[in-house]
Amino acid sequence: MTRKPLFTPSMIDALTGGALKDPLTPGLSIELLSSGKKVWRYARRISAGGALLRRSLGNYPAFNIPEARAWACALNQQVEAGVDPRHAEQEERRRATMTVSRAHAIYMEAVQQGRASRAKRRNKPRTISDKKTMFQRDIEPSLGSKIIYDVSETELISLVERKGKTAPVRANRVAAELKVFFGWAASLRGREVGLEHDPARRLGDLRFVETPRSRKLGLDELEWFLRGLAEERRDIRRGMLLWLLTATRFSELVWAKSSELEGGVWTIPAERSKNHQAHRIALGPWGQALFRSEGEWVFPADKVEGPRTQGWYEARDRILQRMSKIAGKPVARFTPHDFRRTARSNTKRLNVDYETAEADRVPLRGVGSPA
Repeated sequence: MTRKPLFTPSMIDALTGGALKDPLTPGLSIELLSSGKKVWRYARRISAGGALLRRSLGNYPAFNIPEARAWACALNQQVEAGVDPRHAEQEERRRATMTVSRAHAIYMEAVQQGRASRAKRRNKPRTISDKKTMFQRDIEPSLGSKIIYDVSETELISLVERKGKTAPVRANRVAAELKVFFGWAASLRGREVGLEHDPARRLGDLRFVETPRSRKLGLDELEWFLRGLAEERRDIRRGMLLWLLTATRFSELVWAKSSELEGGVWTIPAERSKNHQAHRIALGPWGQALFRSEGEWVFPADKVEGPRTQGWYEARDRILQRMSKIAGKPVARFTPHDFRRTARSNTKRLNVDYETAEADRVPLRGVGSPA
């Protein structure tokens, strides 16, 4: 029986060129580089005729013979089982860099492509914008850099409760968004993230009391609003007047295209309406004049291609200050949705029939027509 040669430090020290294989550990060798350094190498095929796996450990004697053999034996166990260690290493690197921010970026890509929900339905532009804003303002500062697999239920509860102390309504929205996002990451739809356990599963139980909004603008407030609006730039005036006249939602109007107006009727496509059904609104002469634009968008942005989605609420705040100055007293804040409530509350005074008012749309006689 031929005795295998020993593999000793003295043999490695005596190496003057090439490589020296370890007779006891398949795949392991030590190689002398031109720089004079000696480096541990591993080379072995994964199954017969399979890919050749090559790995480097580091220099000798920083890694001694027992350490190199332990490293090579671990690789041999995977190779002999037909497993490519590179796949496991890739998965380990992926998991080590899968922060909450990175996972959320993948989630938002799925949202924009309509792959995030079970219904495979694309979200409206306003919803997408709200998701991005909520993450950037309320979630990312606390959790963005944390590895998503390490996020605990306790951390999510703490985040929501902190927000609830100052903004209970916002806290409810944050809890709902966390539940949707982490639920997606733990589902087959989010398998690119591959979250095994959903820490937000029970966040639906954590809910703060909300007071339903009932804000409606009175006739005196509408007068102050129109006077305050007169000092704004033309596209802001057009947009806010149409908010009031059409009683439509913010996203329905801001993302409106010129091509949606035909024959005096504005058709809001199904993908931009809340109930995912197309809506038709007849516009009178004034409404049509306010709606018309020379470009693709009714309200084009100044510096980028697309609609003007920024600046509306800042303009609202300026107008609110003017209204308070005109009124000689503070005027309560209002939102675009309050215009909808205002329009609905005035339908009876304007002799709008109940069925039309309940349709949540304007009379077909035409918005912006003489009364």
